[in-house]
Amino acid sequence: MTNHKHLRVVLEDIYRNDNQLRRDLTYRLINEFRYSNLYIPAKRDNLTLNFIIYEDGGLRLTPLFTDKEEFNKFFKDTDDLELMENSFELYQNILMTTDLDGYILNPATEKYVFDKDFVLDIKNIPKTNFYSAQTYSKEEIREMKGSKNPGLEAFIENPNNIGDYEALFEELSKSTLLTLMVSAVDLSSKAEDGIVSLMDCGPVAQMYTDNVGGVYATIFSSEDKLKLVNTDMFRYSQVINLAMLVNFVLTEDMDGIVLNPDSDNVLIPRATLLRYSLGFERFANDEKLSNSIYYMFLL
Repeated sequence: MTNHKHLRVVLEDIYRNDNQLRRDLTYRLINEFRYSNLYIPAKRDNLTLNFIIYEDGGLRLTPLFTDKEEFNKFFKDTDDLELMENSFELYQNILMTTDLDGYILNPATEKYVFDKDFVLDIKNIPKTNFYSAQTYSKEEIREMKGSKNPGLEAFIENPNNIGDYEALFEELSKSTLLTLMVSAVDLSSKAEDGIVSLMDCGPVAQMYTDNVGGVYATIFSSEDKLKLVNTDMFRYSQVINLAMLVNFVLTEDMDGIVLNPDSDNVLIPRATLLRYSLGFERFANDEKLSNSIYYMFLL
């Protein structure tokens, strides 16, 4: 369950600034809020779900929670309540279609109020669905997994390019990138022509993450780089849609991305991904790769 630790860090920084929203704090708050998947309680009346209204200072607010623990702190009796996790876009739509004055986040602890004007003024809402009817076949994706990306590898090998994220993202958007999928079991028996279909065998593998100093998604410029990762689990490669991966990292409250861990170790922190997030959606979204998450390949 997402606990929205990065959003809570921003709120702590705002409190330390005597609750004054400097420009940098406002920027961070908006970015974390629009990528959040906060929890909202509702009470079921037959087939209707009614949101809980919380009166505070003359305002009609609905509470939102970063995690279930915060929900339990505020609501001691939860037998008749349902807790639902939704994207930021839905919470905007609720304010546009009701007479609520806004939301109060974690009323048992932070008690931070997001008023209606603030929430509705946030633009550039991230994509929540990358579905496309026109996709590569699994055989086409298998051919793509062998890409070498020499331009990207030459770029990251040049020490003069360290910290130049705009140029790095331009190279990434032109590249065919992989992630490493790992499983506790050998799935080779489930492979057909070297392809393991997760639609057929279910969620039997997970993305390899780098957990040094945080939780980072990992991407690779080639299978050769991917094979350098030291793990006891069974390994498989997967071609990724970079825009989908970035949105996943941000909405899942991860700390960033590492390119070629255990070799080049190019770190892309969360703050940088947030700063350039719209660029990924516009320039690094190969819609035909929207189905690539369903296929893994034997190494």
